[in-house]
Amino acid sequence: MADIVPLTWPDDSPRVLALCQRASDYVMLDTGRVPDLAYVESEMTHAPPSVPPEQIWCWGHAHPDGSLDAIATCLKGYYEPNDWYLGLLLLDPTARGAGLGTRMARHVKDQAINDDANCLRIAVLDANPRGRAFWQRLGFVHEKSTDVGDGGLRHVHRLPLRKH
Repeated sequence: MADIVPLTWPDDSPRVLALCQRASDYVMLDTGRVPDLAYVESEMTHAPPSVPPEQIWCWGHAHPDGSLDAIATCLKGYYEPNDWYLGLLLLDPTARGAGLGTRMARHVKDQAINDDANCLRIAVLDANPRGRAFWQRLGFVHEKSTDVGDGGLRHVHRLPLRKH
């Protein structure tokens, strides 16, 4: 039986790197390069200056043998203090299409709700229309599109978590 577990840098970096290498199709789409330890460190530790390190959260879907077939990285308090931002949801290609992405997204959403967050956001690559459709099926709505300066257009989607 697999389970969703917290991940930390650098302790979990070898198994996160192994997953990123298996899912290099997405990493290449996003960055144009093969995933390496610097990519893993960035995904697990990088945040804007307004987000302190203790508000960077990572989870993985782990098997009893310790391997991962999914990871999710989040920032608590980004864009606004009571917002959450899902920076990366990455699945092993062999695990895609079987409900694991939905389960991981639901886990992040539940964590944000338990934290009394206003909303959960994600930025989806323009080159990933299947990803945009996935998030829209989960109730996320398009908020804005932005060019992040690397020539890649990203679409920010937002899921309200509290009634105002």
